This record gives sequence, structure tokens and C-alpha cells, in this order.
Amino acid sequence: MKKFLLQTINKEDCIILILLSVLISVSIIISLMIFTIAEIEKNSYVEPVFIPKTINKIEEIFGVGSFYDYTLKSGWSSVGHFVCATRDFERYSMIKVTNIDNGKVVICKKTDYGPDESIHPDRIIDLSSTAFKELAPLSVGLINVKIEKL
Repeated sequence: MKKFLLQTINKEDCIILILLSVLISVSIIISLMIFTIAEIEKNSYVEPVFIPKTINKIEEIFGVGSFYDYTLKSGWSSVGHFVCATRDFERYSMIKVTNIDNGKVVICKKTDYGPDESIHPDRIIDLSSTAFKELAPLSVGLINVKIEKL
């Protein structure tokens, strides 16, 4: 019987049967992929996370403060200005800095980012020498501070 079946099928019919079986296999694979993707999407619902806005919330940060001065190419210098650098608030924010040891307070404008956390992980603010002198003598170098965004 096998000989009879092979003898009655010519080359064109054989090619058509092969293409038809490949087409059926591909359509089965595509159907399985679509079903799998639909199942993944159906089961991948993520509960939204509520993140409260902190606008108008006074945030206090405690750490170490230091001083530095810089001069821009334009000739402007931080000397004589109440400016600071911190990585915790937006640029141009007004920052209230309190020396924890003596209670002295200075308000300065954030004009820069820093101090570099990889170099000074404990420092939270760099003050201009003018602002630092309001809190402690420059010879102290480092002071314990509380900073607040106004």
C-alpha cells in the first residue's frame, strides 16, 4: 500500500503538502504566542503607588556643613553673598541653615549642587564663606547643621 501511495503523489503535490504542513505549524505557533502574551498582560496588573506631594512641606535635614567659595568666568564671586550648594533641594531655593551647636541661623540661596556624596557622604551643605561666618568662625571648618527649605 505504501508503494501505491508514493506512486500516486507527484512532486508538485508533495511540495504543496509540505508547504501546507509548514503553514499549519506556523499558524499554531503564532496562536500560542498570542494566547501567551494575552495571559501575561492579563496577569501583569500593577497596583498604582500613591506618592504624596511634598509641596509646602517643611523638610528638615540634619548633617554636616562646610564652606567654600568660587568665582565665575564673568568675575562674580560667592564671597560676600549668602549662597550655598546642597544636593537636597532645587536650585535657587531659599534655605534656612541652623548651627545645631550654638543655635545661630542664616538664610541663603542655593546656587549650586554639592557637596559630592561620593567624597563627603556626611556633608549635606556647602556654604559660602560669608554665610558660614554667620554661623561659626571659618577656622572651625565643619559644623553640625539643620537645613530647611523655605
